[in-house]
Amino acid sequence: MLVESKRSVPLFERLQIESQSHCNRACWFCARTYDRSGDYLTETGSPVVGQMPTDKILDLLDQAQAMGFVGQVGFYFYSEPLLDKRNPTLAREAKKRGMRPRLHTNGDVLTGNDSLCREIAEAYEEIIVGVYDYASDEELEAIKRSWRDKLSGAEIKFSSIGPAGAQTAHCMATPRALVPTDARVAVPDLVFANAPCRRPLIRMLIRYDGEMCNCCEDLHGAFNLGNVYESSLEELWHSDSHTQVIESLTAGGRELYKLCSNCPASPSGPPPNGKKVTVTRRRNGVV
Repeated sequence: MLVESKRSVPLFERLQIESQSHCNRACWFCARTYDRSGDYLTETGSPVVGQMPTDKILDLLDQAQAMGFVGQVGFYFYSEPLLDKRNPTLAREAKKRGMRPRLHTNGDVLTGNDSLCREIAEAYEEIIVGVYDYASDEELEAIKRSWRDKLSGAEIKFSSIGPAGAQTAHCMATPRALVPTDARVAVPDLVFANAPCRRPLIRMLIRYDGEMCNCCEDLHGAFNLGNVYESSLEELWHSDSHTQVIESLTAGGRELYKLCSNCPASPSGPPPNGKKVTVTRRRNGVV
């Protein structure tokens, strides 16, 4: 069974291992802000602070290396990675294994800490800084110049989302499956019911508690793909259940999964059966 699955599911291009669960912000465009499940926030909205042991993270890197993985690796999912003081060390460990460290941060931990900025710029190949606090395009450009100077030596990219979104300045905000519909997003809040989705083929996502998640919209591990404390990375990635999800989604079967049926991610290719993609507008953006 495992051998057969290996033939149909290629190796992931990116690996994300969430080292810890906390974030210092509560952004309107982020799914964790609305979580009350106990995965990231409790019923009362208090943060869940969890951490994957260092030995386990290094073990997962070793497993990925044994699978032949040499792509990008990050230590975040729905958390701020630099709240974990181990982060620069973990990036260096990934490099030792021939992988390419990638960071996505809101930058708050780096502010006013020049030595950490230098350490992060040396440890990471690519750094994406979320820029959320600006009122005009001119202010945004000034912030970008400042970050390029602070993190000189690394490839710097930006995820820019202003306080009022697309209404006042350049904004990269997009709808999310678990985020309420909001007029500030930069693109229409649509659902593509029968559109193919190949995104789960690209990344292997491991939550801080070891749960394998299907994609960046899968905050809660809704697909029951397994846990790294019970199975190896290879077993999880090439499992029959994961293969079935991949085959269904690449064939345009979003309606088969509750989360996918409400997902605003655009089609990643034409439907293989030649049918026209069905497009509808979401009503509330919450499942």
